[in-house]
Amino acid sequence: MTSQRTALFVALILLSPLTITLPLTTLTSNHSTSYTTSEETTLTATSVVLRTYFGSTKGTTIVQAPMGLPPRVIGFMAPKGKCSQFTLPVTVTSGSILNLKLTSSNPANLYLLPTNTLQTSPDGCSLVGSAILTESNFTAYTLHWVAPEDGVFYLVFTGPTTIIMLSDGGSTHAVKQNGTVTFATSTETNFNDYSSTSTTSYTTTITSASPLYLQPPTLPSLGIVGLIIAILGIILIAIFRRRRE
Repeated sequence: MTSQRTALFVALILLSPLTITLPLTTLTSNHSTSYTTSEETTLTATSVVLRTYFGSTKGTTIVQAPMGLPPRVIGFMAPKGKCSQFTLPVTVTSGSILNLKLTSSNPANLYLLPTNTLQTSPDGCSLVGSAILTESNFTAYTLHWVAPEDGVFYLVFTGPTTIIMLSDGGSTHAVKQNGTVTFATSTETNFNDYSSTSTTSYTTTITSASPLYLQPPTLPSLGIVGLIIAILGIILIAIFRRRRE
């Protein structure tokens, strides 16, 4: 009886569906999460605008006109060890500009005086007293002088035997004339404020991995093998019963 139960148990095992479970397969799933942040920047600036408003009227103006002084050659002889002198009067108006170019064959002296009354040193080479302008021992010199008032002024030359050449380098005199006079009436200062806003975005991506477990299906060939084994089990049980009888 025990042998029959054992044989029946073996047959049930052989007849039961045969499946073989394969090991689980582990896969990794990557997940990416993006975070976006923004930064806002504001820039401010101030500009300054200056405006001047002008007005005009008809009136008397003063302009500079060419004086046109003719060139001169000044020559004088002096005893040895002494100096001679030469006085040149110049008539000017207030604001007149003298631009004279001077050259001398020997070193000479130049004095600008408001009068023709003067006193020289015993040798006659220098003046006693002050002068408006003084240039000593020149051989080449450019005179630039603005007349402070109307009148006659005097150029005094002193020196040994020499030849002095004088030419106009652009002298002008003030002339009154009628014209349009433009003048500033008012000024204005404006402050303009400007601002600009810029936004900068920053994106951060975080990637995380999660495991996935997959159970592969039972292979079909294993089912067929199980069926064959079950049939063989039935045949063996039948053979075993016949031998017992």
